[in-house]
Amino acid sequence: MRMINKGVTRIIVTSTNNDVVLFNKFLNHPEFPQHRNMILRSFPELEKLINVSLNEAETVGDFVDSYYKINEKNILTAIDEAKAELMSSEEALVALGQMMGYEWRSEQNYIATPTILPFSPFSGATFNFSILDRVTGAGKRSILNTAIHEISHFVFFDILAVIERENNLSLSSDAKYYLKEALTAALFNEEPLKSILKIDVYSGNQEVRDLYIKSNSEKSPLKFADFIRSMYREKINDKKSFSFFLTELVLLFDKISKELTVKRKIWNTYGKDLIKNPEVFRRYQEPIMVKTVPKSL
Repeated sequence: MRMINKGVTRIIVTSTNNDVVLFNKFLNHPEFPQHRNMILRSFPELEKLINVSLNEAETVGDFVDSYYKINEKNILTAIDEAKAELMSSEEALVALGQMMGYEWRSEQNYIATPTILPFSPFSGATFNFSILDRVTGAGKRSILNTAIHEISHFVFFDILAVIERENNLSLSSDAKYYLKEALTAALFNEEPLKSILKIDVYSGNQEVRDLYIKSNSEKSPLKFADFIRSMYREKINDKKSFSFFLTELVLLFDKISKELTVKRKIWNTYGKDLIKNPEVFRRYQEPIMVKTVPKSL
């Protein structure tokens, strides 16, 4: 499948082996310990098999292979639907590029691969989009929204590499994670992407929904995404480039990187069960203090 937007190419590749690799990777990923819980929560029968297995990797491989065979029809239907959705992606890609001041390089490739994981991981220029809800009949998460979400991360990392080099800094992995997720949530709530993707309110990944920033001069804290949206509007109104805007964000997130690491440790400990622990949840929601904050929305 090929859609052209200044040389951008996306290809859907179907591979059971790819999912076996992903399952084993994220069941034991050192940076994303909560992903194991997410997988086993979605596949309780896999958890039972692992608990009595002498070789987890082999058990996972057999399970994924069996799942694909049993659900072959639904999986193929979900992939066909994904292809149809992505055929209309050019308008969204153009809008994303304009909003982020980004031009794709000639013959730049993005590879989109379906996965039955309950989340959509990416690596390099490859993003894996979850079709699990479609396979199980639990719903139809927008494949186009997932694709643009992941591609926005690719653009972010390209621009970030230049900013880090020019400012002689290296943003911590936790700061990068929270910044990229909050930035995407902010952009998805702004025009023209909001209309193109048919979004009412985009809350983004759960990890950033309950994070707040506050300055001493503000009466109320702002959610991360709202904070970034407000800064984005101010810089655009002032005719500043996206790179200039993102540089200010990177420098700010670098200053609060220690606080972000604390937040990330809390999330990695509790994940989606965080809300069931009111005291810890309150700590997670405690605003991070900064010297300046944009005007409220």
